[in-house]
Amino acid sequence: MFNRSKQNPILRPNPKHHWESEKLYNPGAIFCNEKYHLYYRAIGHGKNWKSDIGYAVSKDGEKFKRFKSPLLTSENKIEKRGLEDPRITKIDDMFYMTYTAFDGITPRLSIATSPNLKKWQEHGPVFSDWSFDEAGGVYKKWNEEGKIFTKLKQKEWSKSGAIFPEKINGQFYMLFGEYNIWFATSSDGLHWTGDQKPFLGARRGNFFDNTFVEMGPPPIKTKKGWLVLYHGIDKKYCYRIGFLLLDLNNPRKIIHRSTDAIFEPIMDYELGGIVDVISGGLDKMENMSKLELKKYLQENAKKKIVPKVVFCCGAILKNKTLSIFYGAGDSVICTANTNIDKILNLTKLI
Repeated sequence: MFNRSKQNPILRPNPKHHWESEKLYNPGAIFCNEKYHLYYRAIGHGKNWKSDIGYAVSKDGEKFKRFKSPLLTSENKIEKRGLEDPRITKIDDMFYMTYTAFDGITPRLSIATSPNLKKWQEHGPVFSDWSFDEAGGVYKKWNEEGKIFTKLKQKEWSKSGAIFPEKINGQFYMLFGEYNIWFATSSDGLHWTGDQKPFLGARRGNFFDNTFVEMGPPPIKTKKGWLVLYHGIDKKYCYRIGFLLLDLNNPRKIIHRSTDAIFEPIMDYELGGIVDVISGGLDKMENMSKLELKKYLQENAKKKIVPKVVFCCGAILKNKTLSIFYGAGDSVICTANTNIDKILNLTKLI
């Protein structure tokens, strides 16, 4: 379905920049002023690994010039462990960036705005009273034996927000969430009200998304409906990309849900890496030396419980070419493209 760039990975950790010397991944993307703009999550090695948001630009979507310093970095207690997984949307003359503010325990979906893609104003968390567990949220994780356990999480647990690129019926719309995906609406684009029931969840059976789902990049408007890319995770801990097609006037109406994934990890750079959700997570890996970290990753790989991950926060439709920008193995940034009609032709509308 997708053709991977021969330049992959198009961005790797840079040892000359401490803040992005270990990992960079999960970029938001937008095409503006004849340039591709990437906003990516970056981590440097050392104590208390935290995520900053870096910025890079390109004329061709493959060769990027990155900036030496992070564009956004943590400034308060709820951002103690950093800013994660940005997604970019333009509505009218304003750019909206959603990202996850993480304090080490609780992820909180947050938002920033910019008139020019360079200077950003942070507005803080988007929700004031939305409850993860009361809205049907269930936390799922794998233990060191590779078995899934399920439990309720604390009330605050919001992330992966993707804003529709135009208002619908006078309101801002957003899809967000990990484990399940919910709708949220807003009158100003800054303060949001989340639904009390999930919009999309895992499917029973032999599907690529039979364990949980997580939102992908901002929805894309097509002639047949809103194209929504999302992540489906199966029982073997593999992150793949599937899609929805939603009604243009009533986005809560699903026209089509893909039976199979349209993109999955198959390349070496997608099948390994310093994956965040390895048992113990970044909290365990952050204090390891380079040698200890390498040994730890090898040991996990032998147990066959290392997640295989392609994670997409950014997608750009230019003419009929759909380009996705994704994190591979939570360690590098890659890109791939396809003709959007190949995806639309999979729907039941033909």
